[in-house]
Amino acid sequence: MKSNALALFTLTICFVFGTQIATAQTQLTDCTQIRQTNDFLALADRRAELIDDTQDLTGEIAELEKQLPDAITDAELEGLKKQIDDLDKKGSARTELENQTLLNLQSKIKSVKTDTALNQQLAAKKKTLSDDKVLLQCVQSAISQLNSPDQTFRLWMSLLFGLLIAAVIVSFFVLAFRDEVMRRAIFSGETGIQFLTLFSLVIAIILFGITSILESKELSALLGGLSGYILGRTARQAATGSQAATGLAEFQKFLKDLKSIVVKPDNINLSATAKTQQLVAEPKDANGNTIADPAAFFVPTWESSDTKVAKVDETGLVTMVGAGSCTASATFANLKSDPCQVTVT
Repeated sequence: MKSNALALFTLTICFVFGTQIATAQTQLTDCTQIRQTNDFLALADRRAELIDDTQDLTGEIAELEKQLPDAITDAELEGLKKQIDDLDKKGSARTELENQTLLNLQSKIKSVKTDTALNQQLAAKKKTLSDDKVLLQCVQSAISQLNSPDQTFRLWMSLLFGLLIAAVIVSFFVLAFRDEVMRRAIFSGETGIQFLTLFSLVIAIILFGITSILESKELSALLGGLSGYILGRTARQAATGSQAATGLAEFQKFLKDLKSIVVKPDNINLSATAKTQQLVAEPKDANGNTIADPAAFFVPTWESSDTKVAKVDETGLVTMVGAGSCTASATFANLKSDPCQVTVT
């Protein structure tokens, strides 16, 4: 009784698995079923099967086409059959030569193929090949619309690292825009730019490793080279670190003392005979005294209130553009000077 139950259970399991296998094999038999599946592995298996089938069919078609020139017609086949029948009817009255002829004809009729049969086989094979190619195109299209788990991981990692680099770069420029001291500290001697470059390179190398673009040896070589460069830079910067700290302290003191900016002269006239005029901006303390600036910290930005009348370059040189009046002013560390009146005649 137990053995009967075990046998029944085994048959049931085999039936279930056999049904599942048959379903899996027939699941992707047309384009509609292929387009509806999201199983990347099933599509990959089906593609491999179709590629093997098309290669086999191509070889079989080539072999059949080679046999066509040697094929006989249906009428020739009927003639061979009639010769065999005539020799069979003679029975024991056949001569030795006729017996040999009969054997040759029987052997030939077994191996010979008619052009009609070959053409039918060719047509069937070509139709199957055409159908397989259509299915293969459907599978390729379905696969191209799907991402394997590995590809999905690489895509998300690429997006995350790209966002990380973008966030760091944007943060640097936001800090530099808002604070003059921070801007000087970050970008003095191109330190900030070098940091951004090295940071981006390290992130890119890590990303290349995750996405398998670079192998372990290549990654080791790149990271080793970057490490050597960073250590060398650190050693050189350590020697000048005190100088940089002193310079930053002096710049902070300069900003603390700066209370106003005076532009000289305070009004100018431009004309065809005097098209340009140099303006000078002087930093002043709370007592109106000019602040000493041996380190040349004070580099103001110049602007014109109406560039259609006159324009001002980065050195404070005013150039006439058209008749009218406007003002020119200098700005440094969010502190703006009193305007210089410009008249163009």
